[in-house]
Amino acid sequence: MELIDPSDPEYELKVAAAFQSAVDDPRPGDDEPVVLTRRQAQKVAAIMSAVSRGHDGYREALLHASWFLDCAAAESIGPEVITSTAAEAWKRVDTFPWPRPGKPRPQPE
Repeated sequence: MELIDPSDPEYELKVAAAFQSAVDDPRPGDDEPVVLTRRQAQKVAAIMSAVSRGHDGYREALLHASWFLDCAAAESIGPEVITSTAAEAWKRVDTFPWPRPGKPRPQPE
């Protein structure tokens, strides 16, 4: 990989392009399934959707949901890459209430 000079005015763009080219192509095993329950998939999707609709109170839940998915993916690779188990990560996600549907209510002024 070519070194990118941090003083280059397009440094950030070049780093972003290098990152995309490094992660864009599938790697061996990327198409292997991971183990999630239907409830886990639905709750993670609900949290993601809530944040995208402006429910800022679920941003922390989104970070935990992302970590849970990372752990589930790592478990599918093997025990040598696991830092936390998906079960441990899920316990954190599951402490958050289910987001209500729709946009957030306007805050009183």
